[in-house]
Amino acid sequence: MSANFSKGIAIVTYNRGYQLNEVIKATLDTKPENARVVVCDDGSTDNTLEIVSMFPSITLVRGPNMGVGANKNRALYALRNYDFITIVEDDLIPTESGWFEMYEEFCLHTNIHHFCRVQDKFIEEVVPDFSAWCIEHLKLTPIYGPHPRGDLTFISNMTVRKVGAFHPDFVGVGHAHGQWSDRVIASGLVQHPNKWIDIQEAAAKFKQLGDTSGGRWDHDESVVKNQIKANSNLRKILGESDLRPYIEPFLP
Repeated sequence: MSANFSKGIAIVTYNRGYQLNEVIKATLDTKPENARVVVCDDGSTDNTLEIVSMFPSITLVRGPNMGVGANKNRALYALRNYDFITIVEDDLIPTESGWFEMYEEFCLHTNIHHFCRVQDKFIEEVVPDFSAWCIEHLKLTPIYGPHPRGDLTFISNMTVRKVGAFHPDFVGVGHAHGQWSDRVIASGLVQHPNKWIDIQEAAAKFKQLGDTSGGRWDHDESVVKNQIKANSNLRKILGESDLRPYIEPFLP
C-alpha cells in the first residue's frame, strides 16, 4: 500500500554546513526508495552549497535569508504535489530506516494528518482507547506533547491544500511554525484532543543534535530576541485565522 503514494522529504537549513553532510547522508540512507529529497537553504553564507553539490540526487531550493517560516514555505512549495511530506530541520538526523513509513501508515489508518516531535516533554493521553487500538493494530505507540516542535513535521497533502503556507509576515526566528500548527489544528486535520502527536517507534529512529548554536543562533543576540518578540506579538494578532490567500499559490 505504501509504495502507491508519492513521498517527499525536505531538509531545511541555514549556515550549518558543518553538519549538513551528515544530515543529508543519513536521510538518503533511511528514506523510502521512491522518496524525493530536497534541501531548502535560507541564504546560507557558509559552505552549504558545496555540501549539497556532493549529492547529485538532491534538489536544492535556495533563496535570500528570510527566516524559518519562509524557508519552510520553500519546502512546502517544492513538495506541494506529493501525497506525504516530511520537513526536517538541520539538527535532526535519522539513524534507522522505516521512520517515514511509520508516519505514513499511522496517517492512513487514523485520519491524523499532522505529526511533530514532542521529545521528552510528554503529556498524558486523554483517550486511552485510541492509544490501545494503535498499539494493538498498528504496533505503533502515539506520544503527546504540550506544544508542537518544528524539528520534524510529517503531513499529508491534505494539510497543504487546507492550511497552505506559513504566514509571510514572520521574520527570522520564532512562532511561525507554532502559528501554522495552530491553523492545522483549527482546520480539523488532527482528530484527537491531545493535538500534538508523535510516534514513539519513529521518534526513536532519530538523533537530536540540538538547536542552541550555529545557524541563526550565530546572529547578534539582541536581533534574535527582537525577532522572537515581534513574532510573538504577530502570532497573538493572527490567532488561528483562515489565511486563505496563503493556500492558493501552493495549488497546482
